[in-house]
Amino acid sequence: MKKKKSKKHNITQEARLASAKRWLQNLVKIDDLCNAYAKRYKIDKAVAFLELCQLGYKEELITQGYDKEGIEYEFMYDPYGDEMKAAPKGTEEWELPEFI
Repeated sequence: MKKKKSKKHNITQEARLASAKRWLQNLVKIDDLCNAYAKRYKIDKAVAFLELCQLGYKEELITQGYDKEGIEYEFMYDPYGDEMKAAPKGTEEWELPEFI
């Protein structure tokens, strides 16, 4: 019996993003979201990172990167964007735009 081949790598970016939205909504927490996305859709990790940022997962990717590197981080108020952003512990407020 032949194994069914996935056609996920042959779809357009728009279709992939629509599929990814559904997949991400039903997803349980993954330690390496970027790699899982790249593997699922058979795309480059850089493309996966950009598309996940486009889908609103940038903060999750940043915190996963800090965890992977063993960097302690904290959430700080960003006065330029009126949001809380993850930054390495001890970061001064004026340095925050470097980590966004």
